[in-house]
Amino acid sequence: MQFSDEEIKLARELREAGLAWEPHSGHYVHDETGFCKQTSPFQEKVYFILNYDYFMKSVGGVVRFKQIMLWLPTWDDARRQLKLLGVPDASVVDRLEHTRAIEQGNERFILYQLIKSALAEQTAQVGSVHWS
Repeated sequence: MQFSDEEIKLARELREAGLAWEPHSGHYVHDETGFCKQTSPFQEKVYFILNYDYFMKSVGGVVRFKQIMLWLPTWDDARRQLKLLGVPDASVVDRLEHTRAIEQGNERFILYQLIKSALAEQTAQVGSVHWS
């Protein structure tokens, strides 16, 4: 699996925007600190969590892992996050069609953008709550 530089940058923005993540086997991550000394079989600094226990033990636990690794959601992960954020399937389809994402081969990037928008909307709604 390959992730574009733009997707990796946007994944950082998703983390900064508060995207919740618990590492699991099957997730792709970007090594933000150069912790992993082994060459990646995918692309530079991108790893696949195959052996969860090994990864967590080698970095010193889940909290540390989440600090030094950046989650790179797959297409399936991104769709799941959009559902959790309450983004209707029709909105996803409309956005993918409008941006011609499938023809351009950047649908995962567009899904990341939708997640970022949904997170911003959530934050705005929470920020606009007035307490009596």
